[in-house]
Amino acid sequence: MGKQINYWMDYDSFLLITEKALELGCVIYRQKSGKDGKLIYGTSIDVVTEEEKNYFYYFPEAGEIEIEQYNGREVVGDGIGKGSNAIIEAGYSYVNDKSKSITRSRIYCTTGYYNDDGSFVDRPENLTKVYNILARYIKTVAPYTELHDVRFGTRDDNYGQPFEYIHKEYLSGWCLQKRNDGYTLKG
Repeated sequence: MGKQINYWMDYDSFLLITEKALELGCVIYRQKSGKDGKLIYGTSIDVVTEEEKNYFYYFPEAGEIEIEQYNGREVVGDGIGKGSNAIIEAGYSYVNDKSKSITRSRIYCTTGYYNDDGSFVDRPENLTKVYNILARYIKTVAPYTELHDVRFGTRDDNYGQPFEYIHKEYLSGWCLQKRNDGYTLKG
């Protein structure tokens, strides 16, 4: 369990979120492409690339980070240990022009972890504050948008019948325009 917001967001909009994380004192981590599997990290926006969609915002004031080896690659913790209490996962959407689809991404931080003696250690309050600031900022960059879709019934009384499905999603302006141009949002 943890805190999370799902959204559809393009690269340029994600850069704005990352800039905000850097302003708040985060260090940005990403996996390096290639065989050596080293992590790339830094305190400037150039750590974010169009090739890698998923990142970790490490907030040093919340504690130490854990770098582990997994299948010959460096990874930021296992997502369940004490190092997870100092990071926020974030990413941006993958746009597939061939299938005309956009995948959902998210920002996430864990609730806490169980230490070696089995006691639960809550996420530090300072990480929660950073997460909340980023979450509010995401809602301005990718505002809650009402969408109308056609779905088909699956119950006995409406099986196969079309109906209007109204839902709200967090979408950047660029992703909304792509959706209006016929792209499908994939969750």
